[in-house]
Amino acid sequence: MFYQSFKYYLVRTGLSLFLVLAFGYITLFFVHEVALPQVHFNDLWIKGMVIAICLFIGFVVYGMFGEHRFLRALGGLKQIDLKQVGPEIRKQFQGLVEFTESSYFLPAKGRRLREQLVQDYSEFLLSTGSEDPEALNMFLKAFLQDPTQTRFRNVLVSALTRKEELTDQEIDLMLVILKTEDYKDRELLNHLITVFLKQEWFTNKSEPVFLKALQLKTGQEEPIVGFMLPYLLEKKRTDYLAVNFYLESLSTLPEDQRGTLTYLIGTCYCEDRFKVLDPELHSRCGQVFDTLEAQPKERLLRLAQDARMSERWKKVKLFHPEDKKALERLKVVTGLSPTGWQVLGKKAAGLAGGFFSLIKRVVFKGFDGLNILGTLSTATKLVLAGILLGGMFYAAVAVDWKTLIPGRPPAPVAPPVPAVVSPAKVHTIQIAAVKSKGQADQSVRSLKKNKIKGVYVVKTPRTGGGFWYKVRVGKFGSRDEAEQFAARLLKKKKIRSYFLIEMDDQP
Repeated sequence: MFYQSFKYYLVRTGLSLFLVLAFGYITLFFVHEVALPQVHFNDLWIKGMVIAICLFIGFVVYGMFGEHRFLRALGGLKQIDLKQVGPEIRKQFQGLVEFTESSYFLPAKGRRLREQLVQDYSEFLLSTGSEDPEALNMFLKAFLQDPTQTRFRNVLVSALTRKEELTDQEIDLMLVILKTEDYKDRELLNHLITVFLKQEWFTNKSEPVFLKALQLKTGQEEPIVGFMLPYLLEKKRTDYLAVNFYLESLSTLPEDQRGTLTYLIGTCYCEDRFKVLDPELHSRCGQVFDTLEAQPKERLLRLAQDARMSERWKKVKLFHPEDKKALERLKVVTGLSPTGWQVLGKKAAGLAGGFFSLIKRVVFKGFDGLNILGTLSTATKLVLAGILLGGMFYAAVAVDWKTLIPGRPPAPVAPPVPAVVSPAKVHTIQIAAVKSKGQADQSVRSLKKNKIKGVYVVKTPRTGGGFWYKVRVGKFGSRDEAEQFAARLLKKKKIRSYFLIEMDDQP
C-alpha cells in the first residue's frame, strides 16, 4: 500500500511539474513574444492559472484517463463470445488486473476496481470450465471478497476435497467456509475431521471442529473421542471447550470409563466455574454432579470450599504495569473513564464554579451586613446616614482631586522632517569616449573650431585599468531639447555620431 501511494504521488507530481515547465514556458512565450510583444504588465495571474491547470491535469485528469481506460477495456471483455475464447482473453484480464496497481489509482481506488475485475474474471473462468491453478486462485480471490458466492465456494471445495494433503492456508479456508455456513455442510465437516484424524492434528484449530462434530452427531464420535480424550485428560483440562467435549463424550463411553470425566465435570459445577459465563453449561454440569453418590458429592463440595478460602487466590496478581496502562486506555474507549478533554473540561468547570462561589459569598456577606443594619435603632441609622452624607460632601467640595490624580506627561513633539528634494535631471550629448587625454583634447579643439560651445571632458575609470575620457557637449533641461540640438549638429556634419546621457544636475 505504501509503495502504491508513493508511486501514485511521485508520478502525478512529476507529471504536474513537467506540464508546468513545458506548458508554462510555451504560454508565457506566446503571450510576451507573439501576442503582446511590446506590452509590459504583471503576469503573476497568468502563472497562477498555468500552475492550477497543470496540477488539475496532473492529479485529476490523469486519474480520470486511467479509469476511462480501465472501464473501456473491461466493457470490451464483458462482450466476449464464449464460443470463440482463446488464451489471449485471459492475458487481457491479467493485464487489466496489473493495470489496477499502476500509478493511475490510489490503493483504495485500485482495490475497488480490482475487486470488480476479479468478480468478472472469475465469472468468465467459471463459464469456460477452467480449473487450472490460475483459475482456482482467481476463484479464491472472488470467494474471499464475498463468502456468500456459493458458485465459487463449490469449485474450491471440490478442489480441496480431492487433495490428499492440505496446507495450513487451505485448512484455514475450509474452516472459514464451515464457519460461514454455521457448520451446515456435514460432508465437508466429516472430510475435515478425517483429515485431522489422519494427520493427528491436535491444535487450537482442530479442537472446535472436533467438538462441533460431536455436537452435530456426524457419525465419527468414537474415533474423535478416542483421539481427543486422552490428550485432554492428560492435562486435566477444565476450560470451556474441554468441559463441553467431556459432556458430549459421556454418551459414547461405557459406564466404567466415565469416572474421571464425571469427577472433572462435578468439580467445575462445585466451583461455579461457568455459572456466570454460560448458565446452560453450568446446569448441564449440575445434572452430571447429581448422578454422583453422596460421599463423592461431599468431597467435591469440601474441596471447592477449601479452594475458595485458599490463600492461593489472594496471591494471584493479574495486572502488570503495562497491563494497567492498557486497561486505562480500554476504559476510555468503552466510556468507563473520561477522556483528557473531558477531564480538562471538568477542571475548567470547577475553576469557574469556584470563582462564582467566591463572588456569591462576597455578595451574601453584603446582604448579611444590610440585615445587621436593619436591626439598628432609628437614631443610630440617622447618625450613620449623616456621617455618610457628610463624608461624601467633604470629598466632593474640600478635596482637590486634580492634584491627587497624576496627569499624563505631554507627548514629545517630533521635529519636522525636512522634505527630500530629488536632484534635477539634465541631459548631455556624448560625442566620443577615448582612452588618452591627448585624443580627448584634440576632439575638444576640433569641436571648438567648429564653433560648438559647452564642450567638456569627463574622466572615469576603466574596468581593465586606466581611464575613459568622455567628450560631451552642453547640459539641457529636457531630452527633447538635447535631441534637437544633437540633430542640428549631425545635419551640419559637425559630429558623426552621438548618444544622450541623463545625469543629476550638479550646482
